[in-house]
Amino acid sequence: MTIQLPNKLIAIILILAGNLTLLGCANNTSPLNYDLDTYTLGRSAVFTQRELINEQLKDPAELNTQVRDTLLYNYCDLVARDSIYVSRDNLPQQCKPLSQKAPLSPNKKSLDNQQRQCAYNYHICIKACPLRTDDCQPCIDRAKKCLAPS
Repeated sequence: MTIQLPNKLIAIILILAGNLTLLGCANNTSPLNYDLDTYTLGRSAVFTQRELINEQLKDPAELNTQVRDTLLYNYCDLVARDSIYVSRDNLPQQCKPLSQKAPLSPNKKSLDNQQRQCAYNYHICIKACPLRTDDCQPCIDRAKKCLAPS
């Protein structure tokens, strides 16, 4: 014995199920996830620190402040993730606001989320390139563009 439902009843059930599904998605308050594995963070830390040292050793006339600031932001992100330990006395001034932020939530400014997404993408990019060459330069360039004020 099979039960036959009228087409209107089936349509109403499908519409209600669709609406409930959409309401469930709209109320998703889980924080954005920017977690990375230890290997990715370690590779990024090695590269970022090396490149920051190289920038510091350049002649002041050759120094590219945008590249330095991009590397420094990503360095600060690594410090905030506890991938690099820096004592409070030696913490760069630019890192202090980032290290004082609470974990991100969807209610925070989108700029914070945008910056975190830029750092996340940078670390992923660095993981994929050979560290002993200049092949990682596109990662810095992408991060620089991503972090640039609109």
